[in-house]
Amino acid sequence: MAIRVAMIGYGAVGSIHAGQLANEPDVELVAVYGPKLDKASAFASAHSIQHASETIADAVLRADAAIICSPSGDHFQQARECLERGVHTLVELPPCENAAEAEELGDLACRRGVKLGCAHTSRFAAPHTRLKKSIEEGVIGVIQEINYIRCHKLRDRSWRDNALLHHAAHPIDLLFYWCGGIEPKGCVALPDVRMPQSVSVLGKLPDGGAATITVTYTSRLYQIRMLIVGEKHSVETDGFSYMKSDLQELEFKGDEQKTYEEAIHAQDVQFLRACHGNDSFVSWDEMVKILRAIDRFRALGSE
Repeated sequence: MAIRVAMIGYGAVGSIHAGQLANEPDVELVAVYGPKLDKASAFASAHSIQHASETIADAVLRADAAIICSPSGDHFQQARECLERGVHTLVELPPCENAAEAEELGDLACRRGVKLGCAHTSRFAAPHTRLKKSIEEGVIGVIQEINYIRCHKLRDRSWRDNALLHHAAHPIDLLFYWCGGIEPKGCVALPDVRMPQSVSVLGKLPDGGAATITVTYTSRLYQIRMLIVGEKHSVETDGFSYMKSDLQELEFKGDEQKTYEEAIHAQDVQFLRACHGNDSFVSWDEMVKILRAIDRFRALGSE
């Protein structure tokens, strides 16, 4: 029996979710919600979705699960409403503002007996899954340093993005995925830590190595680059289109957009299978830990 899915949001990322799920035989896209009905209707038509809804209540009425891909500031309230109405909920990163809100959502999902997940898309990207395997197998050795920089060009949006809570959260997520976590040591944020447009953080990895993450929305030059220095081998990647290393077997080349869309697809399918009890998904407790780390970085940036 197909799982019925409601799309909460109709933007660029929502189009990827819907487009990738459209050909899944065990998935039926039944509704889309958005604040502007004309845009929701256009999205529904483009992705062969039967219903465009003016309220979340109406959208999830006919659904088993919801995928929330609306503006970041809406995620917490929308996830809470979906959970309260008893549907499994997958919410884009960041799912909420802080760890306290994440704990509230987790408790609500537990009470309602439904699955709750965050879109850990970076964990499903091909270069990152290869790195995970090489780290687990000891191929690159104990990690000495991880350095990440992203000079990001934002899309035109009606809302303001948060460099720490959103785009720095992706590499922080990877540090939990690869290394088991990060101990926050320092944070510098501009213009302020409440809504930074540029942020740099320093942390200590569980094995003692250093991790630095810089994300800025203000650079006129754009790039994504992560360097992983192991005691045996080193790797550089943008996470999507390439991975190069002094060890040839770790190298990777691919199409950036295709790799990104395939990661979203793999993530969504695994979550929806988990809703039916046919697979596992990243524990919500992991998201709580990530947000606790971000809370600590935020506190360090306020000192």
